[in-house]
Amino acid sequence: MSETTVSPVAALPRVEAARPNRRSIFVGLAALGASARVPAIAAEAPADLPRLTIGNTAAPPISRMHPNFVKDVGLLTDLNPTNQGGAWWNFDTYITPAEQFYIRNEYPTPRAEVDSRVDPRRWRLKIHGDAVERPIEIGYDDLLKMPSRSLISVMQCAGNGRSLFWEQQDMLASPQKVTGNGWGLGGVGQAEWQYVPMSHILGLVGLKDNAKACLFWSGVDGKAPNTESDTGRPLPIEEIISRPDDIGLAFKMNGKALLPDHGAPVRAFVPGWAGGASTKWLTEIKIASHDFWVRLNTIGHANIGPAYPAPVPGPNDEFRFVKPSDIRGVPVTWHVMRSMLTVPLALAKQPLLPPNYPLGRGEAPTLPHGPQLLRGYAWAPQAGVRKVDVRVNGGLWQEARLIDPQPNPYTWRRFEIALDPQPGDLLIETRTMDNRGQVQPATVPFNEGGYDFGAVPRFKIRFT
Repeated sequence: MSETTVSPVAALPRVEAARPNRRSIFVGLAALGASARVPAIAAEAPADLPRLTIGNTAAPPISRMHPNFVKDVGLLTDLNPTNQGGAWWNFDTYITPAEQFYIRNEYPTPRAEVDSRVDPRRWRLKIHGDAVERPIEIGYDDLLKMPSRSLISVMQCAGNGRSLFWEQQDMLASPQKVTGNGWGLGGVGQAEWQYVPMSHILGLVGLKDNAKACLFWSGVDGKAPNTESDTGRPLPIEEIISRPDDIGLAFKMNGKALLPDHGAPVRAFVPGWAGGASTKWLTEIKIASHDFWVRLNTIGHANIGPAYPAPVPGPNDEFRFVKPSDIRGVPVTWHVMRSMLTVPLALAKQPLLPPNYPLGRGEAPTLPHGPQLLRGYAWAPQAGVRKVDVRVNGGLWQEARLIDPQPNPYTWRRFEIALDPQPGDLLIETRTMDNRGQVQPATVPFNEGGYDFGAVPRFKIRFT
């Protein structure tokens, strides 16, 4: 089988709206987001970082190195010591550059200089289990010699959009209290991934008839270098069999070797599913006749709430670092459909704001009034995007212009809509329709972890 490569769709030229560039004119008054009904909030993180800008500026890019990451995170929002969000309000390309791509880690990024297990020269991947005929172990050079494919796909944290559970659905206190990182809408990016498909891997090891689940496991994603990891994610074997050429083992991102922060030397690649399924720093694949229960499908990355009855484990299921009582909800799997404008959210209720977020609490972005184009992104990985609608102040939905073709359902599509607003405050909503005819709902059910927020997002903007 020869390597096939799908080239990225070329980014179309942007038609620039007539708007100033400096942050000062984008920062609106607190009146748009703040109100007397806002409950008491936790103290803000120390504002010791320069705030990110909005739009292009003449200032040089901010450089920021962090001891828990390898790449420069100067263009990302500082969520906490192991997570960095994308500045979605500055997204304008079809493929997200690596420096703008979010980082979702449980622990600091493993480094080859201190943990040889992520050194490509020493990396090993064990593929085994009672549901394979021929267990094998391979190295990095072995993987590079295998047939590979290239696919453009969105990668997204399950908690992306969590901020809107707080801002739009007021889920701040028990019995409907949502907790977790305030990603805003920055826990997402799109890349071209090069990978060895699971169709080839399964051909090497031979799949038995009793195969039920496949566990992608990172043996190195731990609290400290050279310690045992508790990070991985299982998939039903039917999911892999249904698209064996789409799921695989990724070793390149945007045409270059994976960066350490994004899973180098090899990560799992499960397009369409929440990013946690694409296990970084992969060292083990176990295919078994039973199900697996781990942190990322029980106490993490599971929808826990009245609308999500917990599954019942089987008598022979395998538990790693968790116990049966930790199964309290439905594991997140496929991304729900989404849409967003490339403007920052007015955040009035979120418990903590990133210290370098471009707006203060309750501030809203401002734009000059008059004719202009608003832009955004939409994605619907289970079926692909059919159209995007936009409405202003609860009026009629207007169909936006889709900019990009869709080479596969896993990609997003950029859109734009022409507006001619007068001075004043507007509430602008965006809504995706997929190729099944389904649309984003007005609200989504409560879940404790704030996962899968797929409701219509609302953007408050002041036009001056």
